[in-house]
Amino acid sequence: MHEDDATERQALFEALADPDCRDILGALDEPLPAKEVASVCDLPQTSTYRKLEQLSDAGLVAEQTDVRADGHHATAYVRDCGGVFVDLGDDGSLEVDVLPDDETPSDRLALLWSRVSDEL
Repeated sequence: MHEDDATERQALFEALADPDCRDILGALDEPLPAKEVASVCDLPQTSTYRKLEQLSDAGLVAEQTDVRADGHHATAYVRDCGGVFVDLGDDGSLEVDVLPDDETPSDRLALLWSRVSDEL
């Protein structure tokens, strides 16, 4: 296993293990600024920014920047995944796929079926 892969995997698992991060993922059905995320999730703003960065590092959340007509910009956060697929191999290895948010159920089934086929 490559060290960068292990680091990325660890960041992903840590984010998913954090209840506040999971709450934030659940709240991001639509793009929201950090202030609204903090309000919806009942978190201090400083914690919210830290959790959003953790989720971003894990590849689960993305930032969107909108330029307003007055020239100022607004940053919103959006969930950047539709799920996470973890496969534990017979040799104890882990394979992790972050599923895109726009992935269809048939795409997920195809991924699952390819994993099952590899085992046969």
